[in-house]
Amino acid sequence: MPHFGTRSLERLETVDPDLVLIFREVIRLVDITIICGARSEADQRAAYEARPQRSKVLWPNSRHNCPNPGQLSRAVDWAPWGPGSTIQWEATDRFLYIAGLIWGIAEELEIEIRNGADWRRDGRAKGNRFEDLGHTELWEP
Repeated sequence: MPHFGTRSLERLETVDPDLVLIFREVIRLVDITIICGARSEADQRAAYEARPQRSKVLWPNSRHNCPNPGQLSRAVDWAPWGPGSTIQWEATDRFLYIAGLIWGIAEELEIEIRNGADWRRDGRAKGNRFEDLGHTELWEP
């Protein structure tokens, strides 16, 4: 049965409890790792400046950012594990499948989210200017 490792659990400690609830259900179904919860200002700058770019916004404008003391991240980055405990970065279909599982679990728990494959929340993974398949965040219209 899949389970989170120590680093994933530590990263989940920086995340809003609603997201933790979702991902505790996800791990029961599919083996994933938590890449990032809360990001520091330096981490956010590095994500923005990375090539290819991993974030389109600067501090404190990401839902990963927690500029106030005690604040938890409203976003989580995740990735699927593959054979040999390697992350399957190029497995687009796997990311989309897991994003669908996450979406279904969130609906069951009545938690509104959006995923980096469907920023508009229109049910289509195509046509996004910036794809971030392994990104899930709490929806705040």
